[in-house]
Amino acid sequence: SRAAFAFIDEQAPLWAPPRAMVVSAERHLLLRVERLGEDVERLTASQLSAALRASYGALFGDAGLGCVSGLAARHYCAPAGFALVRVPRRHAAQARAAATAVQFIRKRPVRLSVIHMAGSQRTARRALVRRLEQQLATLAPPRPRAALGLCEGAAVRPPAVDAAATAAEIRRSIRELKEN
Repeated sequence: SRAAFAFIDEQAPLWAPPRAMVVSAERHLLLRVERLGEDVERLTASQLSAALRASYGALFGDAGLGCVSGLAARHYCAPAGFALVRVPRRHAAQARAAATAVQFIRKRPVRLSVIHMAGSQRTARRALVRRLEQQLATLAPPRPRAALGLCEGAAVRPPAVDAAATAAEIRRSIRELKEN
């Protein structure tokens, strides 16, 4: 019986000290990309990354540009106009300034605005999925005015260019984000 008590005394305590919090060295910016001109050509994630780097270089010089070698557009949903951009944590504020300073991407007028900043890729993806689902809800098929409580008659349709194709691409983007 003495050996059994010795074994119990040698065991680790029932409680454990709290684990140290993992601090990510990156921040993830959720950008809204608004194309200001009438343009049918789609932008790509690499074009967006190049424009952000060029803007960063123009604002902070070559030394600043060397600090953000990790700046990259991780996901870009062209039909909805949202992008996820990974930046080093130390330079997140400067990257926000560089994003808002972008006026043209490949000689096409655009407006970039930071709508969310996250500390992990998971929370950034969740925020993007939430925004894409809201965008998808605006592309839903029209409901009759009677269902909206307005009046009987024609259906209410939000303005959309090609709602079916846009909705399909947004759904594909949501599926891709949830799988990864």
